[in-house]
Amino acid sequence: MDKEIFNKENIFYDQSSATQDDAFKNIGKFVAEKGYSNSADAFYEGLKAREVESTTGFKDGIAIPHSNDDSVEKPGLFLIKFSNGIEWNALDNKPIKVAFVLSIPKNGSTEHLKLLSKIARKLMDDEFRQNILDGNDQDVLSEAINQI
Repeated sequence: MDKEIFNKENIFYDQSSATQDDAFKNIGKFVAEKGYSNSADAFYEGLKAREVESTTGFKDGIAIPHSNDDSVEKPGLFLIKFSNGIEWNALDNKPIKVAFVLSIPKNGSTEHLKLLSKIARKLMDDEFRQNILDGNDQDVLSEAINQI
């Protein structure tokens, strides 16, 4: 995985979100703090707008929310671990425990499709998926994500 897109500092342990909206606000702040977006609010709105199109909640407690709004400065991948399961309207109706978040510049749609495809393929690997769901060590999680 390209270090400009993902590094272990892109892992966030969300202890406070109780709803999807809370999660999107916290994700927006985190992505902006890391310099991938110039506006936490715009990134938050981009996540919400994408979610209206169709759910980004997949199965087994994993979601892949993403935003390609004008605030995005550079492509990024973030791993968000929720301390509480978040209701997300996921395909299997299970709460979300982990989110792979993508920041996508307006001109980077083909790259984001490739990355989405790689993540989706890797999530079919039971061992990888379980390591992401169960893992709490930043180095171990980072190593797993770098396999994508």
